[in-house]
Amino acid sequence: MLLPGFQHRPGVHCGSTALSDALRARGLDVSEAMAFGMGAGLGFFYLASPVLSPTRLILGRPWTLEETACELLGAPVAIRTEDDPARAWAAVKEALDRGFAPVLSTDLRYLPYWKTSSPFNGHRVILAGHDEGRGVALLADTEREELQEVALADLERARASDGQPLGYTGRQWMEIDAPRSPVRWREAVGNALRRQSRDMLLPQDGFAGVSGMERFAAEVPRWHELARDEADRAWCFRFAYQCIEKRGTGGGNFRLLYARFLAEAARLHPAVAALGLPARMEGIAAGWTRLANSFKDLSGSPGAGASGELVAQVSQLVEGERRYHEDVAARVNG
Repeated sequence: MLLPGFQHRPGVHCGSTALSDALRARGLDVSEAMAFGMGAGLGFFYLASPVLSPTRLILGRPWTLEETACELLGAPVAIRTEDDPARAWAAVKEALDRGFAPVLSTDLRYLPYWKTSSPFNGHRVILAGHDEGRGVALLADTEREELQEVALADLERARASDGQPLGYTGRQWMEIDAPRSPVRWREAVGNALRRQSRDMLLPQDGFAGVSGMERFAAEVPRWHELARDEADRAWCFRFAYQCIEKRGTGGGNFRLLYARFLAEAARLHPAVAALGLPARMEGIAAGWTRLANSFKDLSGSPGAGASGELVAQVSQLVEGERRYHEDVAARVNG
């Protein structure tokens, strides 16, 4: 069984690609970049703990992207969990029967086509169909153009995982519908821009947003000293590179994808162009890419730590992000 008329458009980020696919299945055609921006998809989280691997890691997006986008678009969303594997599978099949494209939360290490042993729980895919006679599910996933056949046993392992960074998510899935009335795009975009900047500027005690960036900037000069051992030191820098430039970010710690949203939003809200937001975000994205490449180099240099030049680069990035979000919070209205 395949969801009638389902159309997957490959993207770079699992959450926004799945969201745009799910909305399109219900009649609202939005790009991946627009879905990402409407979900206030930018974020920054700085985690440091001896039980983590690596012991210091950064993440560039929030986990509430889909819920935020649906709220601002007026699109109904049901977020469901189920501990029983049989009932969990039956429920998403039933959602397919009702014409939804369920968004499943999975751990990509259990999806064989990813060919990885690294855990990443919270990876979002679309259940586009299934063939129970052959024991497979048909998944739409990020940049892959073709639907992926996955054994039902593997999909169950992916849905039931308790891996990093989210732990057990209760086999979570989302049923996303189209808005009940036409989207007022100027108002919606303005709300999304302000939500994004408000979230980034909230005081987060050095855990998230600009506050987390400031703590990151203060500690990165000592990462090589704070690491558990040489392997952890190298992994801290290598994983930071991957989280900024790879792992579905679209480059530049998700900022390049957000710049694409801003380019679309400039046609819908006059303040976006007036403040030069797309070009400013492209510049911020380029700064994150330069930092990522420096981290990659450090990961391959035993015992090396951040240079004074790199520390200055991090501080400039933090200041650039703060100025951007303060401008949007102060100058973008409905």
